[in-house]
Amino acid sequence: MGPTTTNPWLIALINMTIVFAVLAALGGIMNLIKIVDPTQKKSAKPAVAPAAAPRAAAPVAKKNDAEVMAVIAAAVAAYGYSSSQIACVSRLSAAGWSQNARIEAISARKECF
Repeated sequence: MGPTTTNPWLIALINMTIVFAVLAALGGIMNLIKIVDPTQKKSAKPAVAPAAAPRAAAPVAKKNDAEVMAVIAAAVAAYGYSSSQIACVSRLSAAGWSQNARIEAISARKECF
């Protein structure tokens, strides 16, 4: 054997070359398995079905607000608060969820810095 090299840049280059060569080999093996895979179902061309007439929207069932309030009160009680501490419960539109997500993302971003 020859002399052992102590150059850190050469060692890093050799190690990274080996890692990427192994990754490329694994990628090639995965592509080969994808081509040769006997369990893969053969894709048949789907038959074009005639377009169905659009159906009328189903009527929205009215939700039981008393049941929803009971569930909210139970959830608050599970956290250790009493139901008398609930000041107000009101329905939010669907936009309320996205607005809350934006506020949470901004506050989480502020906590990171």
